[in-house]
Amino acid sequence: MSTPDPFRMRRRRFLSLLGGAAAAGTALRAPLVLPFFAGRSVADPGAAAAPLAAWPGGFPLDPQVAAQVLRAARSQGAPFAEIYVEHRTRTRIALAESLIESVEQGIFSGCGVRAVDGDRTGYAYADAFTLEPLLAAAKNAAAIAASSASGAPSQPAFQRGPAPGGIVRCTRPLDAIPADERVDWIQRADRAARAYAPEVQQVTIEHTDEMLHFAVLNSEGLWVEDAMPLLYMRIDVIAGKGERRGSGYERLSRRLGAEQMAGDVPERGGREAARMAVAMIEAEPTPAGEMPVVLAAGGGVLFHEAVGHGLEGDGVRLKTSFYTGRVGERVGSEGVSVFDTGAIPELRGSYNVDDEGTRPLDNQLIENGILRGFLTDRMTADELGLPRTGNGRRESYRFPPLVRMSNTYLGTGSDAPEDIIKATQRGFYARALGGGEVNTTTGNFTFGVREGYLIEDGKITRPLKGANLVGKGPEIMQRIDRIGPDLKYWCGTCGKGQWVPVTSGSPTLRIAAMTVGGSDQG
Repeated sequence: MSTPDPFRMRRRRFLSLLGGAAAAGTALRAPLVLPFFAGRSVADPGAAAAPLAAWPGGFPLDPQVAAQVLRAARSQGAPFAEIYVEHRTRTRIALAESLIESVEQGIFSGCGVRAVDGDRTGYAYADAFTLEPLLAAAKNAAAIAASSASGAPSQPAFQRGPAPGGIVRCTRPLDAIPADERVDWIQRADRAARAYAPEVQQVTIEHTDEMLHFAVLNSEGLWVEDAMPLLYMRIDVIAGKGERRGSGYERLSRRLGAEQMAGDVPERGGREAARMAVAMIEAEPTPAGEMPVVLAAGGGVLFHEAVGHGLEGDGVRLKTSFYTGRVGERVGSEGVSVFDTGAIPELRGSYNVDDEGTRPLDNQLIENGILRGFLTDRMTADELGLPRTGNGRRESYRFPPLVRMSNTYLGTGSDAPEDIIKATQRGFYARALGGGEVNTTTGNFTFGVREGYLIEDGKITRPLKGANLVGKGPEIMQRIDRIGPDLKYWCGTCGKGQWVPVTSGSPTLRIAAMTVGGSDQG
């Protein structure tokens, strides 16, 4: 592949991951993926009656082959089986010191087979679409989920539905744009960050985009196919003056094609990362202690971790969630409402159907402080007797689906953001949060702050560094006393044994009392 003139690169790589191995998974409640054989992309000679015809989505898997695989997955008593098929193209580009350091392009494709019997899940995958490795995967999944049931499994009667559409769509698919266009976005963001202020010393940018084509087939006759774009650009900036340093970063990510980078989107991203870095140069050590904390709009990631994971149905099913058995009880202050849905156009955590083929619902989990429900996938919905909310998600075909958040956000209130600040005599203003960790059983969490300020006499004053927000999610929900109307979203990636794209949202709000950890103990 030739290198276009706009590229200034130190090295370039092309990765193509096709064919290869298969792996089996086993679980009693929690799947574990284990290797079991090296798959071969060779069709079974006895399958001549089932030619490998292409699907509309481009997957070379004939319906008769799919039906045979599903029967094999149910051959040891599992009442339900599923095939998840994936073809994903991905491009990664990295920039440092205004030079393109690497370009990586990959193609990932394969099938996952799941057998389910109650709370037993057998899962296996194959990096191929042909009968032999798929049957091997299906038989391993069946053995793991084996039960005492007998009788030959029925032949599924597939009903191929129309493409879901409506929520995720794009006008410029990411697998159809030239690499030099991506390089242009990155270089424009780099130039904008460097031009923001003379204090900017270092800019690094990582860009990743992918186009996912997938299909879900199951033993109930479901057959659904879809395509989803996803773009992610992270811009990191370091600024300095004398011996002092400040850092900042900005993330750009939406469920759209290349059209999301139209106009000055790359430049605005570069300038925002630089603004934060320059603002943090003069940051002072954060005073530690309990104080009111004002979260700027977009700080919903705190509630994703501290509250959202406890509202996922698997923790409720296992009775490890703080919220188990508490539907109808007060779990937050008046006016606090929490929602989750994959059905918001363009957001990073959105999708037309989840990875089990279920359309996402608009889920209100907490209403004015009262717990109303939980997020579910097929397994947790069946065991808890709840509706399927469309939250069955997986990292790729190599993983079984788990119940996961999608776009989780706090509802809006009526307090003007400036009035929330004015009403706070002394406190901490968290403009941008960083990473964190949470114990989903207790709700205890710790969150880093990327950009924070002291509030004095109702005004935002000195920048602060080294701050951590520490608390217990259920208690923090009871301490929210002011909520603004200015809902904004934060894009991220959630890890729960698997990584999936998510969005968190919140308006400006105040937590009346919260522990702020810092380096200044005075």
